[in-house]
Amino acid sequence: MENNSYAVAVLGAGNIGSAVISRLQDLDNDIVQLFIKKVLVTDLSKDREIDKELLTDNFDEILNDDSIDLVIEVLGGIDPGREYIKALLSSGKSVITANKDIIADCGEELVSLAIENNACLYFEAAVAAGIPVLKPLIESLRGEALTRVSGIINGTSNYMLTSMEEGSSYEDALSTAQELGYAEPDPTNDVEGIDAKYKAMILSLLCFGVSPEIEEVFTEGISKITKDDFDWASRLDKTIKLVAQIDNNNNGFNARVYPVLINQKHPLASIRGALNAVVVEGENVNQLVFSGPGAGADPTASAVIGDVLSACHQLGSNQSNWYPLRKNKGENRNFENVQSSWFIRLSVNDEPGVLASIAGTFGENNVSIESVIQEGRGDQAELVLVTHEAPEKDLNNSIEQITSLSAVTTVTSVLRVYI
Repeated sequence: MENNSYAVAVLGAGNIGSAVISRLQDLDNDIVQLFIKKVLVTDLSKDREIDKELLTDNFDEILNDDSIDLVIEVLGGIDPGREYIKALLSSGKSVITANKDIIADCGEELVSLAIENNACLYFEAAVAAGIPVLKPLIESLRGEALTRVSGIINGTSNYMLTSMEEGSSYEDALSTAQELGYAEPDPTNDVEGIDAKYKAMILSLLCFGVSPEIEEVFTEGISKITKDDFDWASRLDKTIKLVAQIDNNNNGFNARVYPVLINQKHPLASIRGALNAVVVEGENVNQLVFSGPGAGADPTASAVIGDVLSACHQLGSNQSNWYPLRKNKGENRNFENVQSSWFIRLSVNDEPGVLASIAGTFGENNVSIESVIQEGRGDQAELVLVTHEAPEKDLNNSIEQITSLSAVTTVTSVLRVYI
């Protein structure tokens, strides 16, 4: 096509796809002239606010159309989008996707395909939706030695935790999130940390050149968090956030997702509601914070349009938009060897020697205690401990042994402390 004029195909016309199509149609022609050539849907008979002449249910019409310059994939799920993207890149077409599942599943392979075929692959919207964070990681910070990337990268869970901090129960926070459209009818992926895990896998690949298997990323959600946990967090000048944390230092590489007690002065503590934030740390940049809307059709469409403009700028250069991926020079560290600090609440009998026996059990497992608070008497006595840093396996062994002590009624709550 003539300069500054490009034909686009869109795979999918759901919530996000419709928002993307609307934005494409309203895009200022002074920036770039875009023409929607085809929109792939599964049901041609469904009423849509899209010109029926653009609709197709045959992917090959898009793959084999040499006039189409770039393709936007917003189908959701892994299949059939994964094979579609592979075929498009192999044919030299540029691809933009918002699909975190696909990038987490085979992102390294897709980047290799893009490089081999001088094609462009963009997926800014796959992590933190409207926040432009991936492009800086891929381009601006490619020459930096990064040491840690952490973030709040699931808007639903962050909205719920903010509501609970303000006094709601878990059940009420979830119900409101569903009413507002933040949470799906089945909220498992959000509240159990699965969505954040996929995004952490993408960040691992881009920041450290490691593509971990899904089972290698320890993941714990927020479904066990209670209002009492927030009350204790407040007393300790902390709050609770679901954080993806990826470290790559002298101790090795590890990625994990779990709720943490985090100091009120930390940048992530101020991220409220459905907002997201990513904190990037490196030897030369110290700490960079990216924050903003991390969910929803409009922020996601905004990120997709940004990728479209980048792809159009790149088209005609006969090269991929990718530098070679980083190569991890260290070793992967098993989660059981990760150093953690734990916050632990126990219901105990108020009798002589309880604290000594509990402290002794920790000591036998090489875990030292930073602080202890005891409240209440009799059967209602509560013991709250915060440990110093220790390997996860030693902390877990301590809890297993403490649970069997006759003086310990229940282990009420265990939360990690952000370090």
